[in-house]
Amino acid sequence: MQKSVLPILISAVATWALLLVCSRALVIGLSLDPWMFTFLQMGSGGLFFIVISRGAEAGISALWRTDTWLIGVFRVGTAALYMAALIHVDVLQAGFFASISVPMSALAVCFLFNRQPTRLELMGHLPLIAGAAATAFGFEGSIQNPAFLLLALSQVCVLAASLFAERHPHMMAMAPRTRLRLTGIILLVTAMGFAVWRILQSTVGLAGDADITELMRPELWAAGLGLGITLRGLATYLGLRAAAVAGTHNYLAAALALPMVGAVLECFVAWYGYGAWPDIGPLQTIAGTLILGGGSVVIYARKRAGKMATQTT
Repeated sequence: MQKSVLPILISAVATWALLLVCSRALVIGLSLDPWMFTFLQMGSGGLFFIVISRGAEAGISALWRTDTWLIGVFRVGTAALYMAALIHVDVLQAGFFASISVPMSALAVCFLFNRQPTRLELMGHLPLIAGAAATAFGFEGSIQNPAFLLLALSQVCVLAASLFAERHPHMMAMAPRTRLRLTGIILLVTAMGFAVWRILQSTVGLAGDADITELMRPELWAAGLGLGITLRGLATYLGLRAAAVAGTHNYLAAALALPMVGAVLECFVAWYGYGAWPDIGPLQTIAGTLILGGGSVVIYARKRAGKMATQTT
């Protein structure tokens, strides 16, 4: 892994953690409808990026690409499944269980691109799997909890979206405006899909009817537009860019730190009285330790393998 990639990975993880913490604090503190709040974030972030990237090469042509729509579809699945899971588990549990995405990505990369993991990397995957399993068995109702399947499917969507972003030519483009335009388009596609998903849920009775009066609340618009323009677009851009330049497997490995960074930020927010302190029990401590240890081994193994490959060429 090149040193120039590290700032992108660190920025992506930090921005996503900040976005999640701020979103949770605003939804709870202002009693906002999470679906409408997220829709406004995606829509405003996408429109903002499209406006500031005027003149970019990735214009309407990006909408004709199948992989652009597939990224949007999988991101809709990620957001919808994740939000559905949060009804049954808390954010920290969901974040720790997401560590299963790293072994999943290694398996996918091995089959799709024939990138064989080293023995040391395989050893690092074991505590990651153990940490995810410990988290799952700690759910209320153990693995019978609906969150188990919802989060597993959500991670499949995260992996698929990242793999498509890694190979998307517009995200690999040298011109930043081209990458910004693609991010904006993906956010708008995701926002539309998110709205359709919510309408279908209400139609078939899987969710309560949306309260139209909620749309009249100025707090909803201020919070949604504010976070959408400042953080949602940036977090999405950095995540897609990190997958493109570092590879999906490295990006997801770096994202293992997201729950810990989020917990630290939640403590900071709670210290100033704007949110609740994270609930960290013995099981979460054990799972977090396993995940940090395993993630460190995986990242070290990949960095070491990269150096050895460079020396032999």
